[in-house]
Amino acid sequence: MMQCPYCGKEMLDGKLLGDHKALRWQPQDKKMLFGLWACGGLTIGSHTPTQRAEARAWHCSYCKKLIIDLENC
Repeated sequence: MMQCPYCGKEMLDGKLLGDHKALRWQPQDKKMLFGLWACGGLTIGSHTPTQRAEARAWHCSYCKKLIIDLENC
């Protein structure tokens, strides 16, 4: 169980899923290479050629926040 750090209500445990590419976080001011690839930034979750990208995440349905624990991806 995880409490939302914004509103204090209980969050739902789940996972953030991607497709066959890795999930990435990129700073707002960083441009994509040829409009396709996110160079640099932060890779989120794990993936293999046969498994979709996945990261454990908690969702607060009350204040609409998503929390990802990057140490447990």
